[in-house]
Amino acid sequence: MKKTRIKFIVFFFIVIIIPIILFQGCSMKGFGIRDKIVAPKNKLIPITGEWQVEKYKILNSSEKKYQEPQVKPGSIVGQKAAFDTEYAVFGQETCENPQYKIKEVDAKNYFFYTYKVNSKDFDVTTKNLEVISITSDGRLFYDLIKLSDKEILVYSDDAFYYLKKISEESENILNKDNVKKLEDNKKKDLSKNKGTLRSGVLIGLRSPIPLEYNGVTGEAYENKSIFYRTLWISTKNREPNSIIETPNLFFPRISGFWWAGINRTNNNPKYPKDSLFAYPAGNSKENTKLNENNYSKDDALRRILFIGNDYVATEYKKASSFSDDEGKSILQVLPIDNVGDMKGIKISDVAGERGRAALKNSAEAFLASQDKDIAKRLEKSPREESFTLIRRNGHWIMSGRLNSNSAEDVAYGDFNINIVPPTKLLNYDDFHISWNDIKGTVPDAVDAYTSPNKDIAIIVSKNFIYVYSIENGQLSNKQLEKIPIHEGESVVMAEWATGDYVERWEKALKSNKVLH
Repeated sequence: MKKTRIKFIVFFFIVIIIPIILFQGCSMKGFGIRDKIVAPKNKLIPITGEWQVEKYKILNSSEKKYQEPQVKPGSIVGQKAAFDTEYAVFGQETCENPQYKIKEVDAKNYFFYTYKVNSKDFDVTTKNLEVISITSDGRLFYDLIKLSDKEILVYSDDAFYYLKKISEESENILNKDNVKKLEDNKKKDLSKNKGTLRSGVLIGLRSPIPLEYNGVTGEAYENKSIFYRTLWISTKNREPNSIIETPNLFFPRISGFWWAGINRTNNNPKYPKDSLFAYPAGNSKENTKLNENNYSKDDALRRILFIGNDYVATEYKKASSFSDDEGKSILQVLPIDNVGDMKGIKISDVAGERGRAALKNSAEAFLASQDKDIAKRLEKSPREESFTLIRRNGHWIMSGRLNSNSAEDVAYGDFNINIVPPTKLLNYDDFHISWNDIKGTVPDAVDAYTSPNKDIAIIVSKNFIYVYSIENGQLSNKQLEKIPIHEGESVVMAEWATGDYVERWEKALKSNKVLH
């Protein structure tokens, strides 16, 4: 009997207890707060009832900061909102048969990576927050940020609205007559605002292997390694125009349009030489001379990660390819006016002391999160020149790099820099629809861009670029274009034009040719 009990205890410990311990140890690793999505426990979710818009904070686009406006925008402040299982109403927007999902998020990361703001701007002191997503037929209506049981925050059209709960009941707002009236008013507003919407975007693409060009812009490109190309995508009243393609990067500046790209020579097969070039478009003698001078001159691989109006972010290394385990991989941001000098700028040159501090603090947090053996191999403090811009969920974000301490060690660690990209680097980076909406329409989407007119979205997947129209702040079911892209191509530039500029940009692209 005693042996039987011992066997049972051993069996229970091995079969039941140890798997639980192991399961707990494994399941929590890498399980982020952002992944915790749960369905509401009750039929009536925590925000059921009647709410009133009390105040708002609005985006100051020039400074990328939020401040209290001096003049009320005359929008929905003072108006009511209501939510139940049949309808959801916010401002003049209605949602029938809403579905609610509650997501627990890290407050600091959520505000920064979703809206590029600091959670402290909204007096958020808790580490975690609940975000309630309202959808209907797979389309996002709004995300509601629950600050407390009596207060929620809603983002709409560059403004954050504070809503205060005034009643547990919703019948006063959510009756058929009121909902129908709201929908009729919305239709009237849309008919009044019908006009000519023109949007265009220059999409710059980088390929990991040379592309074959022959007469794309009326000129043959034989024996040239073309790694970059530009697509011009434009629409009129949400109807697509012809797509134009050209080799290399064609982009706007205050002084006019410029060309940029990489020229590769293979005089050394193991370490090919890449020359970064940038010069004004046009065939004048001055431009030809600048074309000859504004070339980088180094025996290394170099690729463009991002290009804006005044700066180009690059990565370079001495190796046969970027995938080789040889040669340190170095980040460098160069002024477009002087790429030939190959002198990278410091983060403080474009973001001031805030940028320097953000780089340092973000690097320290990254090192603290790493295994001790890995942390020992990396630089203890980041170099100010070691930063770039990368894409995440429809936005450009700042990223830094810590290289290894040893000359022989090619290891490095990349980390996000907790600061909004400064306007010196990036002029426009607004995203007018939900990333969930993007993934719901194109499940394999890896990136997306929306126009300043809020009328079209450019969605990038592994094999295609899709163009969709945007209706009432959501992706429509209407796919305007499906453009194949080469394997491994990625976006390094998105420059938008609206109104009369669409026609001007298209004419400029058609009338210019690459000089080299």
